Order: sequence, then C-alpha cells, then structure tokens
Amino acid sequence: MNLLIPLTILTLAFGLPLAADGAAPHVGVDVKISNKADFKDIKGSSSKTKTQSRILTTTLSNFGKDAVPDVQVKWWIFGHNMKDHGLIILKQGESKVVVPARGSVEVSSPEVTVTGTREHNVSTRSGRGKRSRTSTKEVPASGQEYYGYAVEVVSGSTRIAAKYSNPSIEKELSPRKN
Repeated sequence: MNLLIPLTILTLAFGLPLAADGAAPHVGVDVKISNKADFKDIKGSSSKTKTQSRILTTTLSNFGKDAVPDVQVKWWIFGHNMKDHGLIILKQGESKVVVPARGSVEVSSPEVTVTGTREHNVSTRSGRGKRSRTSTKEVPASGQEYYGYAVEVVSGSTRIAAKYSNPSIEKELSPRKN
C-alpha cells in the first residue's frame, strides 16, 4: 500500500508531460458573441416582435514557440423556430488561418439577424357604448430566435479545441455512437 502512492506520483509526474509532447499544438480558444436586440410593439397586444443580431468572434492564441499552420476554424450560429422550437442553423462558416508563435489571431462571423414573434392574442373592439363588443384573435408564433453557437478548431485532421454555448448543440453536431 505504501508503495502504491509513490508509483502513482511518478507515473503522473513523468507520464503526463510525455503524453502532452505528442498532443496537439498549444492553442487556446476564446469565443465571444456580441449582440443586440430590438423590440417592436404589436398593436393591440402585449406581445413584441424581437429582432436579434449576433456576431461571433473567436480568438486563437498560440502559447508555443512555433507557429501553427493549417488551422481551420469552423463555426455555427444556431437558432430555433418560434412555432415548434426546432433547432436550425442560422449561419455557418469556416476559415483557414496560421496562428503565429506566441501570438494570436481573430476570426469573426458576419452579422446574423433574426426576427421572431411569440404566440399572442390581439383584441379588437367594435361598436360604441354599452353595445360594444371585444373580440380576441390568437396569432400564432412566427419567425426565429437566436439559440447559441459552436466553434471547432482543427489542425490537420486533429480537433484541438471546441467551444459550445449549450450542451445540446454539442450533441447535435457530434452525436455519440453506441
């Protein structure tokens, strides 16, 4: 039992650095989503139409002493339909970059804009005075809404980093095989 602890420490001390030498380049990934939203009142209801804009910015930082060529940044911006909440890809793209030694490079998506309205009721009034009647009409949901993003960074044929805003997006992009 006393021998097990020193052997574990030696294995961790010497085994992990050796495994890391053969691993992918030392590239860090930082993802930011800049956004703005605009709300427009729908006459006669308490609902609003929402317009959302998103720009996805990915910064790759190289902590190694050698430049990392042939880096491919793949990105997706997801939304969902307001009616059935089905996940959809609003925009996707990829860029090939070289990450300089002890430097960084930034990749940005074009601006993605979506508009959606939740299900709501619209009331109208007809007539005057005591004989006036109010009728209500249900308006179904329409349009789309922003949901999240995914970024995968590949060097050669090896995925070196990935960032997902929601776990469900990771499952959507790379489902596990049973």
